[in-house]
Amino acid sequence: MELPLSRLDLNLLTVFDMLMQERNVTRAAERLHLSQSTVSHALGRLRTALDDPLFVMSRREMMPTERAKALAGPVRQALAMLEQGLRQAKGFDPASARRIFRIATPGSVEHGLVPALVERLHRHAPHCRLEVCELANSDYERELEKGELDLVIGFADANHLSPRLWREPWFNNPLVCLSPLGSELPDVLGPDDLVSRPHIHTSSWGHSQAMVDLWLARFGVERELGVRLPSFMAVPPLMATGRYLVVVPEMIGRHFCRYYPLRLHQLDPAIPIVYLMAGHPLTAHDEAIGWFKGLLHRLAFERYGADALGSPAQRGADQFSPAK
Repeated sequence: MELPLSRLDLNLLTVFDMLMQERNVTRAAERLHLSQSTVSHALGRLRTALDDPLFVMSRREMMPTERAKALAGPVRQALAMLEQGLRQAKGFDPASARRIFRIATPGSVEHGLVPALVERLHRHAPHCRLEVCELANSDYERELEKGELDLVIGFADANHLSPRLWREPWFNNPLVCLSPLGSELPDVLGPDDLVSRPHIHTSSWGHSQAMVDLWLARFGVERELGVRLPSFMAVPPLMATGRYLVVVPEMIGRHFCRYYPLRLHQLDPAIPIVYLMAGHPLTAHDEAIGWFKGLLHRLAFERYGADALGSPAQRGADQFSPAK
C-alpha cells in the first residue's frame, strides 16, 4: 500500500537525507543540531510509515536497504530544490550576504588567481568567505549535488567531469616552459629543445603535464622527469639548481619570472589549456552562485582579455548552460 505524501511528516525526509550521507545516527544528529534520541525516534517513525527498516547495522556503519537507495536520489534532489527556492525567494545581496563559496580548482588557478579572487570577494561581498580544495580525479557529481561544493574549475578536454553537470568555458592559458636565467635556450622552444634537460613534474594529478607528454609523443620524443611534486611550491628553489626545465600554465610562469631568476619560453606549436566552470543543474539558477560565477568571468576578462572565453552576458553574472 502506497503512503500518500500528505500523511508523511516531511521533516523526516531531512533526517533520512542526513542518515544517507553519514550512515551514523550520532554524526547525523550533530550535523542537524538535534539530539541523538530525536534522530533515532525520527528514523523509527519513518520506518513505520514506509514499512521498511531503511538502514541495517553492519560492523562499521548503517547500510541502506534497497528501498532506502531508491529513495535517496529523489529525496536529495527535492531538498536541494527546496533549499534553492528558499535562497532565491530571499534574493542575494553581495554587500550584506553571509555565505561560504566552496570551489575545487587546479593548483595553477589556486596559485595564480585565488589571491586576486579573495580580494575581489572581500571588496564586493565582505561577509562572504571562500573555501578552496585542490582538484582531484573525481567526476564531482556527488559533491556538487550534496552542496559540498558550489563550482568546480576543470579542464575543457580532460573528460573528468560527470556529463550531467552544466559547464561553460572560462579562459585559455597556454603552457610555457621556464628555464634558469642564462640557459641560452631560444625564446621559442620546439619538442627537441624541450627534452634537452630533465623536467620537474608539478602535480600529483596533472592534466597539463599529461598534455605535455602527449604533445611530445606527436613528435616521437620523450622527456626525462627529474622530480615529481604535488604542487608548484618547490619549483623556484629546484630551478635555482640550474638542472631542470618546467612546463607550467602561463599565469604561473609569469608570476615566477617576476620574483625569481627564471626565463619564460613560448612553445611551438602552442599547447592551449582551456579552463572551464562546472556545476550541478540543481543550482543552475542559484542567484549567489550566478553572482560568484560572474565575478570569476570578470576577473578572467580583466586579466586575460581575449583569452577569457565567457560571453559578455556570462561575465555579467547569471547565464547558465546545462550540459547536453
